[in-house]
Amino acid sequence: CPEIVPEAKQWYQRRVRGKFRGSVRKTSKSGKACIDWSKTPLKRKAAPGNSCQNPDGTRLAPKPFCYISETETEECDVPACIWDMDCYTDNGVQYRGHKGVNLEDDSCQDWNKDFPIIHGYHSPEYSWAGVGSHTYCRNPSPESENRPWCFRDNWWAIITTWAYCDIPKCSRDAFDFYRF
Repeated sequence: CPEIVPEAKQWYQRRVRGKFRGSVRKTSKSGKACIDWSKTPLKRKAAPGNSCQNPDGTRLAPKPFCYISETETEECDVPACIWDMDCYTDNGVQYRGHKGVNLEDDSCQDWNKDFPIIHGYHSPEYSWAGVGSHTYCRNPSPESENRPWCFRDNWWAIITTWAYCDIPKCSRDAFDFYRF
């Protein structure tokens, strides 16, 4: 998950299978307590504390792990971040789904184009919000908007240049958003 989103720093992104430092779990998959990383061979690479990590990104295990003794490790049950859901969390800045139509039923304008709407939300300046050469809904303005939106791809959209997208907010009960 993106480093920009504070709550997402805790979720392990399965696609990367690399470095992970978080505070989601302090016990191994079998329930054994993790020891402080300062007592392990990876003390210089790991973040302080006893949370599950993958501090060097070179382990063969596909998930974060922890030391349960000074020499023994176990895999941790840290959830993977699922990007391509048709729902959004928080203010939608981390939404990476493929919805390209807004609530007005207008197609979305390509974020890297300035026609028909001239705007300043181009990549790479806004790549942290998933903006790029595509027409998918995103939220590159989380300080003022609270859900994914897009510019209207209509030449007559002079008065209302953008609209929110019809994307539901994620619910742990309704969606398999966090996979273990």
